[in-house]
Amino acid sequence: MSNFRRGVLLKPISALNLLAALAAPMITAVRAQETPPYRNPRLGVEQRVDDLLARMTLEEKVDMVSGGGWMESKPNARLGIPAIKMADGPVGVRNWYGPSAITMKANSPLPVITSTAFPAGVALGATWDPELLREVGKAIGDEARALGRDMMLGPGVNIVRAPLAGRNFEMYGEDPYLSSRLVVPYIQGMQSEGIIATVKHFAANNQEYERQTIDAKIDERALREIYLPAFRAAVQEAGVWAVMSAYNKVNGHWCAENSWLLTDVLKKEWGFKGLVVSDWKGTHSTAETANAGLDLEMPGAESIRRYDEARVPQSPGDVGSRGAMQTPEKLLPLVRAGEVKEAAIDDKVRRLLRVMFANGLFDHSKPGGGEVDTPAQRALARKAAGEGIVLLKNAGGVLPLLPGKIRSIAVAGPNAAVARTGGGGSSSVKTKSAISPLDAVRERAGSAIQVSYAESLPEAAELAAKADVALVFAGDSAEVEREGRDRESMDLPAGQDELIAAVTKANPHTIVVLNVGAPVAMPWVEQAPAVVNAWFPGEEGGHAIADVLFGDVNPSGKLPVTFPRKLEDSASWGHYPGKDGVVEYAEGIYVGYRHFDKKNIEPLFCFGHGLSYTRFEYSDLQVSPREVTLKVRNIGPRDGAEVVQLYVRQVAPSADQPVKELKAFRRVELRRGEAFPISFALDQGALAYYDTAKKAWVAEPGTYEVLVGASSRDIRVRGSFELAK
Repeated sequence: MSNFRRGVLLKPISALNLLAALAAPMITAVRAQETPPYRNPRLGVEQRVDDLLARMTLEEKVDMVSGGGWMESKPNARLGIPAIKMADGPVGVRNWYGPSAITMKANSPLPVITSTAFPAGVALGATWDPELLREVGKAIGDEARALGRDMMLGPGVNIVRAPLAGRNFEMYGEDPYLSSRLVVPYIQGMQSEGIIATVKHFAANNQEYERQTIDAKIDERALREIYLPAFRAAVQEAGVWAVMSAYNKVNGHWCAENSWLLTDVLKKEWGFKGLVVSDWKGTHSTAETANAGLDLEMPGAESIRRYDEARVPQSPGDVGSRGAMQTPEKLLPLVRAGEVKEAAIDDKVRRLLRVMFANGLFDHSKPGGGEVDTPAQRALARKAAGEGIVLLKNAGGVLPLLPGKIRSIAVAGPNAAVARTGGGGSSSVKTKSAISPLDAVRERAGSAIQVSYAESLPEAAELAAKADVALVFAGDSAEVEREGRDRESMDLPAGQDELIAAVTKANPHTIVVLNVGAPVAMPWVEQAPAVVNAWFPGEEGGHAIADVLFGDVNPSGKLPVTFPRKLEDSASWGHYPGKDGVVEYAEGIYVGYRHFDKKNIEPLFCFGHGLSYTRFEYSDLQVSPREVTLKVRNIGPRDGAEVVQLYVRQVAPSADQPVKELKAFRRVELRRGEAFPISFALDQGALAYYDTAKKAWVAEPGTYEVLVGASSRDIRVRGSFELAK
């Protein structure tokens, strides 16, 4: 037979080649079926999402928007969609098998999960160190990956409004700018490890009292200027992949079904592309929640039933079983009836899939089994704890403790022989080991200094009278400051004030070290020559405290919250905790130091306050509408770090404005005698307020004053500039 056909020379075709040629289309079709586009990691995220979403039935999509287990979303075996495996823990990876009321019990029936306990959020806030927050976020992400988790439920950025709020210790403080600058690098660090960060609780979860029923009445300006900026920064600057809705209502609507918060502001205005997850059992309706913009309800219905049977009531506001409102049995009929549009379901599933693809859940499983609580992670925890410790008072230079000058130390107090690593609730982390302040002081003192210990009255005072220096370790515990309930007062637990008073009377060189995550009253503060706030410093807190006490680390922490002299001085006084299910945020934008400035109230310790073992000089201030420059010099006897704080005020505003507001800061390490030039960039956002009539941020022309100093009330240099129209 001729190999010519229509003038084209054809190559000889063997039987084998002929079979291969005939089979090629079928093989290609099979391979296409076996490896659909959504399985191809070389394709873009949105292309993979489109492909997978088109392959899902309505029933599969509806099934995906309600939780599976206690800390897992639902997988889809047919399409190979994995579950998102979650864990609690802004400051470490917590047990994911159940609620903290069960997992943190000494005899918990659930598996024990241990990880590094980093300092509490307020302690991290006290570092004023964005790069340190990046390191901490990355380290926690690394541990989450090692433990096989995909998503961490943190960080928390709710503003500290009321001094008694039970979860104040979890947050970064009272100022929206400080919180914003810290949350961005934390999220970036965590997500660089392929872990989904979850910023929470959106929004205005500022108290635990009746947190599941309370309605927070807040005007839009206060929301925009105080309570939302850190969330906005998390979304628009850090690119956070998940946002958790709060339990409470805001202006009459549950946060999980608040379309203004979840859709209008978060998704449309801010352009959020990730998923909105409910707080656990934080939903109250089906159609309203689905239509408002919640994407994933947690936990699964079966988990709610199972763990409610073992539930431990936490407060009058803990109403028990909620949730299980987005289950297929409840949601699917509403979709078929048109009460919930299928397009809304598609958007929810699209967001879930987008987050999974973007974070490699389809391509890189996290099997776990990696190492956690490594020496490097413990060293970082120690560094973070040390940077966050705030030296509140140091009369007569009683600190640091110099081994050549002292030979005996008397140690007393309920927090001396235990490690108060963190507050109570879902942020609690179990560690392999944690060192107490007493053990750390003994370790650091060595044989050169005699360290004796007495827990309480009158042995502690007798011991203190015979020693060169007395250390009293006082403060709160995870039972006092915790999720689920607020504190009853600003007082230290019973007997501690009396103990401190007795020891300070017996020894004029008494140092009080506090473990508190929020402001406390200090009726003994005039008698105690030195006061140190160590917060809840994590598992290496004992070592960090000893580092500061003995001068191995120069204290550089600054208060991220104002400490009032009494509760009545706080901004929320008279409007907290609310009544008849409503709490009025009547103070508006005047939260924290803004309130103390406006009312001209002298706090016990002001926002931004924190002493050092060295001294810093500020000079050469130059101010323009775009930039502020100055020079800071270490003129003291030691190397150390200073947090330079820049505040701005409008001299003659047409609208009501705070006396001053934090708009920039810089933590700078300086050797003894070293000077360093600092430059701050100012933009229009630093000068703007939210005009509710215009629904816009407005920077008015006029005179602005720049105040730079070591705290909100320790202003060292100031200047002014004119902003043109």
